[in-house]
Amino acid sequence: MRSAAILFLLGVLALHGLPELPDARLAWALAAALPLALLPRLPRPLRAAAVFLCGFLWALARVPGAAHEQLPEALVGEPLALEGWIAELPEPSARATRLVVEVARLAHGDAVVPFRGRVQLAWYEPPAPLPAVGERWAFGVRLARPHGFSDPGAFDYARKLYADGIHARGSVRAEPAPQRLAAAERYPLTRLRARLADNVHRLLPDSPAAGVILALTIGDESGITPAQWDTFFRTGTGHLMAISGQQVALIAALVFALVRYLWPLLPGALRLLPALRAAALAALLAACGYALLAGGGLPVQRAALMVAVAMLAVWWQRELWSGRTLALALLAVLLGDPLAPLSAGFWLSFGAVAVIIHLVSGQRDGRGAFGTAWRLQWAITLGLLPVTLVLFGRLPLLSPFANLIAIPWVDVAVVPLALAGTLASLVADSLAGVLLAGAAAAVEALMHLLDALARPGWSALVLPTPPAWTLALALPGAAWLLAPPGWPARWLGALLCLPLFAYPYPRPAPGGYAFALLDVGDGLAAVVRTARHTLVVDTGPRLGASDAGRLVLLPYLQAVGVRRVDTLLLSHRSGGHSGGARTLRSHLPVARVLAPAPAVFGVSDAADCAQGLAWDWDGVHFEVLHPPPGGHAVDGPASCVLRVAGPGGALLLPGDIDAAAEAALAARGAAIRAEILVAPHRGTRTPRDDALLRAVAPRFVLLSTGYANRYDYPRPATVAAYGAGGARLLDTARDGAILFDVPATPAALTPLAWREAARRHWDAR
Repeated sequence: MRSAAILFLLGVLALHGLPELPDARLAWALAAALPLALLPRLPRPLRAAAVFLCGFLWALARVPGAAHEQLPEALVGEPLALEGWIAELPEPSARATRLVVEVARLAHGDAVVPFRGRVQLAWYEPPAPLPAVGERWAFGVRLARPHGFSDPGAFDYARKLYADGIHARGSVRAEPAPQRLAAAERYPLTRLRARLADNVHRLLPDSPAAGVILALTIGDESGITPAQWDTFFRTGTGHLMAISGQQVALIAALVFALVRYLWPLLPGALRLLPALRAAALAALLAACGYALLAGGGLPVQRAALMVAVAMLAVWWQRELWSGRTLALALLAVLLGDPLAPLSAGFWLSFGAVAVIIHLVSGQRDGRGAFGTAWRLQWAITLGLLPVTLVLFGRLPLLSPFANLIAIPWVDVAVVPLALAGTLASLVADSLAGVLLAGAAAAVEALMHLLDALARPGWSALVLPTPPAWTLALALPGAAWLLAPPGWPARWLGALLCLPLFAYPYPRPAPGGYAFALLDVGDGLAAVVRTARHTLVVDTGPRLGASDAGRLVLLPYLQAVGVRRVDTLLLSHRSGGHSGGARTLRSHLPVARVLAPAPAVFGVSDAADCAQGLAWDWDGVHFEVLHPPPGGHAVDGPASCVLRVAGPGGALLLPGDIDAAAEAALAARGAAIRAEILVAPHRGTRTPRDDALLRAVAPRFVLLSTGYANRYDYPRPATVAAYGAGGARLLDTARDGAILFDVPATPAALTPLAWREAARRHWDAR
């Protein structure tokens, strides 16, 4: 069973690793592969191959197709008329309210667009009160295909949209005015969740605990503040805020214990069912009810399936904590949702259960309850360390201690009070107010403790992200370390974990350098790495409650093994260039900061980035060409211009200079020649003349624009102007991160477009 579950999982993963989905008709081969997988006398290698093929074909049959192709590329950004139902709880924020709408009709002018599924809309000036779940509305919208940043190491947002069933994203237009067409007529369970959320906010006005309570009761995480999320991540307790196996299992366990105790007291009950089976059935129903109340999202479905397998094991009087039960739960989850392995929660939840089974199955070590809990927390932290590092690149050192307190506190004090108070709000505000006030007090007490644990800078180490293949060594190594006493040479497990911390990340040879123009949307962030040094040029824009430093730049630096930044150059004060600087500096040591007119820029410890500044790293020359020293503002004309030159070629980053600065640079002639040119203003402006292009004579011109941006950058005239000289144009909006390895000797340069190199079947073209 265990081998079959793992092989089935590998088959599902093989499908998700493809850049394009095969023809869905291939899934009919499942009818032939399944009997082969079940034949007991088939040779083991053939049976293993058949099980692997079953996983592949089952995923092919169940996963949605390339839904983004329903929206023709020609309609991206065009004004469209949409009618549909509000399908999820609206998520208000400071900038906009996010809606998920089930499309009933989509039209472009008088032509109906054949579109089905859900779209995610940003409404920048919504009415009060907000649209209610289940209502039918008409919107004027502009849509784009599901899309996310495409950078090494960065979170794949397009994958999340695909797994969540979102087929397009866009914004609500002011004209024509949105119109409510019908009152709530769909999604009764989601409407109940919305009513419960309104009740909690009404009974706990302005309480910082309200968002946590709603996350733990109805699965609505939108009210948790960025500061609270940061505390949870730094202490390794973020998993508590997602309704998962722990919360669902807690409700199931409480109901199980209550029914098992009360069932024999009911007259004639034991003649109908033994108490153990009655308790298992009641626990299963409670878990399913809680899952429905929490919205029935994929993590909750996965948790309910795992509880269902556990209760079936109790019903049939099988061992609960066993590898066979876990394997059966894994198969049930994959059969119900082949998209589950695309989420980090899948790996963390199954990993945690696997560690517990590995540690406690069949063992009795005489420890008390506290000793057993402490040992489990350390074991789970150590057992999940490889997965945590590969997925997040962060090691919360105080996680065992924080979870030792937070898990029982949430399970015993917060969840029962919060769930009881939330449900009581449907019938009695007075009782609900008392219960919710108690839950809020428990949450606030926990947050005070977690904030204290998260405060030290060393509480969560930011480490380079090791490649995924290191898990093949580290997971057996962690299991070896956690083997029971008496297991031979347990210390050898630590050797298998060494690649997680000592992986030799490749660096350029002396004289060469690696250049990355990152995909950050409407802004710019670039990284130059030499044999022993790292330069960051700009840090991208702020992005709502987050920024490009957190979402793109820091993950990229971790993915290539950077532990410190030698120089951070902020070309000018534009929000699209400096929005992630604070995040970068708070997570990685930065030895030097350069900025034009630092006193005006507002970076007190920065040195002046002015013409004449130059340095050499590992055989590569860096020189600032603009602005002249002193007396300049910090807007576009004063933007720092940097040239990087090595034996294999040169790179020019001109920032957002104006026409006069372009002319001054062009007058230098061959002194500014470069094979790679990052277009001034990121390609959002058309050059007035070709003097700068003739002087630089680039082979590659790089643009950094946002996908489906509201200004239609880059405009055709801009593309034509930069392409007139024969240079190859690359744009982060289309190509994702653009990577160059410039060698230490003269050679032809070949760019790597990350969106194509890392393409998966859910990516929009």
